[in-house]
Amino acid sequence: FSFSILPAAFLDLTGPNEIEGVWKGPTTLPCAYEPVEGFVQQTLTWTVVHDQSSGTVFRRDGSGDHVLLSEYRGRVSVLKNAPGNVSLHILSLEVSDRGIYTCQVTWRASNNSLIVKEIAIKVEVVKASRHCCGCCDPGGLLCLKVFCCIALDFQRSHLSVYLVILIAVVCGAVVFLVIFLIVCIRKPKD
Repeated sequence: FSFSILPAAFLDLTGPNEIEGVWKGPTTLPCAYEPVEGFVQQTLTWTVVHDQSSGTVFRRDGSGDHVLLSEYRGRVSVLKNAPGNVSLHILSLEVSDRGIYTCQVTWRASNNSLIVKEIAIKVEVVKASRHCCGCCDPGGLLCLKVFCCIALDFQRSHLSVYLVILIAVVCGAVVFLVIFLIVCIRKPKD
């Protein structure tokens, strides 16, 4: 078998260079291609390089789907029957999952030649929980939930802590004003 070299725009994999996932949350590592007639996907391999180790996380071939690293078993999958979508889904992201992941796809052409393409995605893990927005009492104040979500977004985007404090003060003022108005409206006029 020979390996063919085709123009860059032909059977290219697309995906981001870097993503940020939330600890204990679900995360998708996007990897996709546009299916081309006459080319059949033979294998899909997701590998990872951590600080001290590396290995094959997931492999799909003619014998089926295989999760090869034990720490990923029960936590990773790739959609079936979704031509061109070879994204890796991680059910519950761990801090130890951070690293550089490589998505590699091999296609067989109608002349039996093989084409191999790959992309690398750097994965960072943020320790804040997306569940923060649900941490407030459902019957609680809406402003607190909004602040909770805004603070999480600021933390993920590395914006200044002073902006978060400013939003907290503004939300506190709004809450105080709402409570003050409710008390004043309910108070009988003297």
